[in-house]
Amino acid sequence: MFWEEIQNTVQFYSAILAIPLNLFLIILILNYSPKEIGAYKYLMIYISVFETIYAVIDVIVSPFAHSYGSTFLVMVNLKKTNLSRFVISILLSAYCGFYGSSMAIFGIHFIYRYLVAKGSDLLKSFQSWRIILWLLIPVVIGFTWSALTYWPCAPRDATDIYVMDNILLTFQLKMSDIQYISPYFYELGQNDTLTVYWPSFIGIGVNFCIINLSVFTIVFFGYRCYKVLSSIVPQTSTSQRNRRLQNQLYIALVIQTLIPMIVMHIPVSALYFCSFFSVKLGSLSGIAPLTIALYPILDPLPTMFIIGQFRSVLYKGLCWVPTNLCCKKQDHSEGIEMSNRNDGAFSDVATQNVETI
Repeated sequence: MFWEEIQNTVQFYSAILAIPLNLFLIILILNYSPKEIGAYKYLMIYISVFETIYAVIDVIVSPFAHSYGSTFLVMVNLKKTNLSRFVISILLSAYCGFYGSSMAIFGIHFIYRYLVAKGSDLLKSFQSWRIILWLLIPVVIGFTWSALTYWPCAPRDATDIYVMDNILLTFQLKMSDIQYISPYFYELGQNDTLTVYWPSFIGIGVNFCIINLSVFTIVFFGYRCYKVLSSIVPQTSTSQRNRRLQNQLYIALVIQTLIPMIVMHIPVSALYFCSFFSVKLGSLSGIAPLTIALYPILDPLPTMFIIGQFRSVLYKGLCWVPTNLCCKKQDHSEGIEMSNRNDGAFSDVATQNVETI
């Protein structure tokens, strides 16, 4: 239970920080975006909204992970929630859907950045109602991920029998106390024979194909965008300013993409591979929910600090606080000094009057 408490605590405080951070970034995008950004600001707002909702779902569901043999479980302790088992199962699948669609969002970002750098006519599809079609791609991928975790990885008697003793020993929880999703790849049958459970293999296989397609899109268009940006030679001060902005947006996007790769997809991929090869990770599997919870906090930061206009606003805001505090202290000190001077002058006058008398 101690490990579960650590995971839930990190998820709670991560959400507390992630929600205002992403809302603040949305305010920056709406009010301080350079005009040259164009329709890209809607994609930036889109990902900030995505991360805000993800943080809310994460803290409501508060999942924790556990690896055992040829499976791993993403679980919710029903004792700690007032929501029904059915609602938790839906939210748990939605949590997985957000995970699955995260890289697809960045894929669309890289496509847009390449089209801008290339000056392609396809860029017009982001500047009209058709941008909705682009934004629906991650939604469709998210629903696909949710469906493929809700059914092929749903609780089953075979999974319950396989993990129940270990869950009771590790977390002091009965199977009736938890709701979970679990890709149980090899079922333990009669005479200890292993049987492949194909729905889990197919569901997880399709999900991996989706993730790999998103990663391929990122790498392909990211590299092509880099090549185009590297070949641009600015001719005027305006073009030089635009090129600097494009480079800032590109660098911020690269770092934003690396964050979920490192804190989300690498830890979860390790869980999948270890389960596939029946490697028991035990409590180490809890690292995945911890690092996933950090994603909505870390991801807004590159945009805030790399894009010049946003960084300038942050710098002015950070300077405003100590400047005003110092001014108030200075005014207060000057007031005390003036008061002391007046008191001194009054004392001198009083002394002179006494001597005259």
